[in-house]
Amino acid sequence: MKTFIKISLSAFALIISISLQAQKSWTLEACINQAISSNIQIQQQSLQTQSAKADVLQSKLQAAPSINGSATNTWQTGFNINPKTNLPEENLAFRTNSFGASANMPLFNGFQTVNNMRLKESDYKASQFDLENTKNTISLNVANAYLSVLQQTEILAASNSQADATRKILERQQKLYDLGGLNRSKLLQLKAQLSNEEYAIINNQANLNQAYLNLWQLINVEPNNKNTIEKPNQIALDVKDEVKTVDAIYNEFEKRSPDVVAAQHRLRSADLQHFVALGGRSVRLSIAGSASSFYTTLGVTTQYIAKPNPAIGYYLDGAGVPQKVFSNLPSFEVASSTETPFSDQFKKNFGTSLGLTLSVPIFNGWSVNTNIQKANIQQMNAKLNEKQVKLNVYKNVNQSYLNFKNAIKRYEASQETMDANKEAYEISEKQFELGALNISDYISSKNSFNKSQNDYLQAKYEVVFRRKVLDFYEGKPLK
Repeated sequence: MKTFIKISLSAFALIISISLQAQKSWTLEACINQAISSNIQIQQQSLQTQSAKADVLQSKLQAAPSINGSATNTWQTGFNINPKTNLPEENLAFRTNSFGASANMPLFNGFQTVNNMRLKESDYKASQFDLENTKNTISLNVANAYLSVLQQTEILAASNSQADATRKILERQQKLYDLGGLNRSKLLQLKAQLSNEEYAIINNQANLNQAYLNLWQLINVEPNNKNTIEKPNQIALDVKDEVKTVDAIYNEFEKRSPDVVAAQHRLRSADLQHFVALGGRSVRLSIAGSASSFYTTLGVTTQYIAKPNPAIGYYLDGAGVPQKVFSNLPSFEVASSTETPFSDQFKKNFGTSLGLTLSVPIFNGWSVNTNIQKANIQQMNAKLNEKQVKLNVYKNVNQSYLNFKNAIKRYEASQETMDANKEAYEISEKQFELGALNISDYISSKNSFNKSQNDYLQAKYEVVFRRKVLDFYEGKPLK
């Protein structure tokens, strides 16, 4: 029996553990972190940043020498240059192996290499701030979607509460009708009111499902009914007026705005591109060197044998007798001829070269001047882009400030309206139950309260989101 109980408890604990693992409650911070780590738009921008970083390394390596090696294996027949004698010959048939290595390095090119390094570094920094800006945009979108789920959750709860209240009234009125104390018309009007409120529940549930779907898609999580978001115990509402002015908020945000900083780096890149283009007019000095050797099947080593000095003529001695005249040099004849080994030929045929090259650009199809002109245009466009970005940021800060102010007013007005309608509804409900208020006025009072309650919830979450946007511009984290 004890063993059975232990097994049962273990199984129950396992089931609870699996159930808890299947369910997950997401906080706003967790949603933002998930979006940053898995959002496709952020991943694409991250890849662009990695590409810009690779360009930085490549620009630095451009200052290093270029080194290349080569190896060839060639068969030749017929009329060719004899690689051994370097003379043209007919009916040759031989094989040649060539090996070589060459290196060249620019010594001076109008500072184009240095300026290109700085340009790529500036592009990389701009890309980093683009990535940060993308993360900020996604984070704000996630915060909006998260608050939308909370809003729709409260609206659904309010509609359920409204329908429950109507359902209780209908139950009491049904009893009165059964006892003959209520006409059928009033009962049917109450049933119609309940049907309308149940229909609103269906719509609000659909809106909540859609809000969840938007959130899951934004953070790239597979939709699952077991996943929910963590609802705070109380939504903090900072409805006090903003102390700082719009200009003060903008001046602080401009210094750290990823959009503005990225535009500034792109302006610097345009300036550097202008210097790179000007470098095209400069003289160029480069150094180059090479080393090579070859092997050929025509390479042979010949062994000679010395013979006695040969007679090269005659002379008459004093007696008039002819005598032979011998050469001072011995004669030689070929004793043997063998192919020269590969290693011996490689050493013998090895050669090197080293040279400096100075080139002066004179006319290159006007390409240098065209590049300079286009760089000037790019400079002007980068300046306009920086100006436009600053205007857009100022506009966004100004709009966010105005939206927050308006959201506060709507929230305060909706709260007063809801409180008044709630009090009016509670009075009308009592009067209706006592028979002192007709059904039409009661339903009208209830609908007014229902609408004002929904308006209040919408205004409540709007002011929360507007506050978070303004907090973002003030440098406060989203959480």
